[in-house]
Amino acid sequence: MKKLIEIKRRGSDESGFTLLEYCAGAAVIIGVVWVALDTMGGNLGDFLKAVGDWADKRTEQINGAETSVSGGGSTEGGSTEG
Repeated sequence: MKKLIEIKRRGSDESGFTLLEYCAGAAVIIGVVWVALDTMGGNLGDFLKAVGDWADKRTEQINGAETSVSGGGSTEGGSTEG
């Protein structure tokens, strides 16, 4: 009888997660992400649009600065030094 109880104790010492526990954890994570996106959805879209607008303006500023620097003092093609 003692050996049967000892074998039962060894068998009940399982480590690791079961598929059910992984599914429950995934469901909790999905729920949290869903609530966060639902709460911040409109604000997040506005924020990303503002970042895109800022990047467009900054790109225009950089491109405008490059054309004004390279376009002003060019001596290619028509130099008549001699």
